[in-house]
Amino acid sequence: MIVTALLVVAPADAAQVAGVADFLTTIGGDINMKTAGSSPSDPSPQIYPLMHYASEVVGYRFFSEKITANGSATAERTKAAFEQECVAKGGRIEADGSDVALDFKERVLRSKMPRRVYKHFWAGLSAVCSRSPSEVMGGFVAITFDTTEVVTKGDMGSQLLSKIWLQPNRTAVYAYRPERIRTAALFEARDAAILADYAAEQRANEAFQKDIVVGTETNCGTVIQVRGPMVEIAVSPVRPTPNGQSTFWSKRTVLTRPGPALCTYGL
Repeated sequence: MIVTALLVVAPADAAQVAGVADFLTTIGGDINMKTAGSSPSDPSPQIYPLMHYASEVVGYRFFSEKITANGSATAERTKAAFEQECVAKGGRIEADGSDVALDFKERVLRSKMPRRVYKHFWAGLSAVCSRSPSEVMGGFVAITFDTTEVVTKGDMGSQLLSKIWLQPNRTAVYAYRPERIRTAALFEARDAAILADYAAEQRANEAFQKDIVVGTETNCGTVIQVRGPMVEIAVSPVRPTPNGQSTFWSKRTVLTRPGPALCTYGL
């Protein structure tokens, strides 16, 4: 059988819960942690969100189902329900490759997934619903311990033992509150700040290069001669040039202010 865990809230509380979570009340299941095959004293990755992000989680529910050819069927079905509610409430699902989706997945899912072991493996799904670049409505995470491959593709012994032990697939699906999910606007502001810093650094370097005179200290050493676009640099005795000389010529456009910038030694 397949065992799936899904976060849920009681219908009476649904209107008071932040995030996209109404869909969780329509899919059945139970809230018995034993159904998930885990416990707080011996946690599996399925309940990591409850262990690490309890304040962000809206609720949960567990499912027990027969093994199918697709061990992630329940996770995919509930993700589709999350997406449908998101759109119905005026939101949109962030693209998988977006900064918002990737950041959320890395924080709550990817860094928590164990490595694959034999033909049992952990699989994860995640999604973020946003109303606008500055407003996230909620998040979705599914964690599945998939044993379907053992039953369907394993050798005869593996298939027989799996049928005897009835090892289930186990999936936990969580709905997250929006407060700690970083918005597209935050990433846009970050990127804009990086570009602004880069542009300011470029302007400062261009001004520095224009004003180079004999005696100017650079990232390579001290300027001892200037000939138009070329300058001669004297290096410290403890910092020899690649050719072993104590001086070298360089274009002024590759020199920067003293600091961590690497010296090209005129190459």
